[in-house]
Amino acid sequence: MLHQDQMKNKRSGFKPWRLGGTIALLLFATACGSQVAPVTGPVDGKAPAGAYPRTIVAGGKHEVVVPGKPERIAALSLDTAEMALELADPSRFVVAPRSLDNEQLSVHAEQGKLIGIKITGATKLDPEQVLSYKPDLVLMTTIHDGEKDADPILKQAGIPVLTFKEWGSVRQIMDQLDLIGQALGEEEKAKAVTDRMKSKLEAVRNKVEERKAASKPTVLVLSSVGPNTGPYMMGPDNISSDLVRLAGGTPAAEAMGLPRTTKATIEQIIQADPDCILLSDWEGKKEQAFRELTGNPGWSTLKAVKEGRVRVMAAKQLVNANPAVVDSIAEIADVLEPASGVKKEAGA
Repeated sequence: MLHQDQMKNKRSGFKPWRLGGTIALLLFATACGSQVAPVTGPVDGKAPAGAYPRTIVAGGKHEVVVPGKPERIAALSLDTAEMALELADPSRFVVAPRSLDNEQLSVHAEQGKLIGIKITGATKLDPEQVLSYKPDLVLMTTIHDGEKDADPILKQAGIPVLTFKEWGSVRQIMDQLDLIGQALGEEEKAKAVTDRMKSKLEAVRNKVEERKAASKPTVLVLSSVGPNTGPYMMGPDNISSDLVRLAGGTPAAEAMGLPRTTKATIEQIIQADPDCILLSDWEGKKEQAFRELTGNPGWSTLKAVKEGRVRVMAAKQLVNANPAVVDSIAEIADVLEPASGVKKEAGA
């Protein structure tokens, strides 16, 4: 969900003593995988419509061979699960992350409930468990330790593994959604989604350009980075920074010189005194999730609070990458409007 430098990761739940079982699974999978026909013809990341096997080129250099249209998809990270559910029916998934069921985190929570098996990913991803579901394609973002540890083990099994390092911008979402569409054999659906995203971006472009010419308000994004972590100031790698820029603002993290997501303190926030504040709601608690900050007397002295330019948004709208985040740009742009003299309630 969030980038590695955006939280203090726990070490992977993978246990070395379980390697024996994993090796056995690897040998079995590799033996089956040896039957895959070689790819012929030019490799450019664009296979003919409906043709398999096909080679997907990720990151401009990493090649992943997909032998047939995947029908047993293992989407192990929330962002990859969100993207794949834009394109494929839940019946094609054998496993997904538990976080997919959280309506504050996921835009596909209802579809996600139709996927029978959910596992803990991120810091506790167990490759042996994943292999036991016999996936024919693995989708994963290698941000957390568990994902990084599992990645080479899964690849050694001969299963196609399409991995991503980050989803830090709307442009990356569109580009990487295109790659997933190629892997799933759903290129037309992927194009339809990215075309809708482009149309929505264009719809707010003129309004945003007018504001950019006048000013670029600083916007501080506060969010949890996991259960019971407390609020963090989101760093420049998070998708929220790109959303703020596209809405015509300046991420406060940049103005503050924060290189990464950092635990929030009222002292730092008071010193930064941002023009606007966005609160990312993980659990539906709204302002209550930030009471350690909002209950401090210094909170009421902030410019954003005085001018009513504080907004609560669901995490799926603001800090978790998915195609629907383009809808958030117009909402953020509204928060950036100069104060009218009437104080709004946070979350209004």
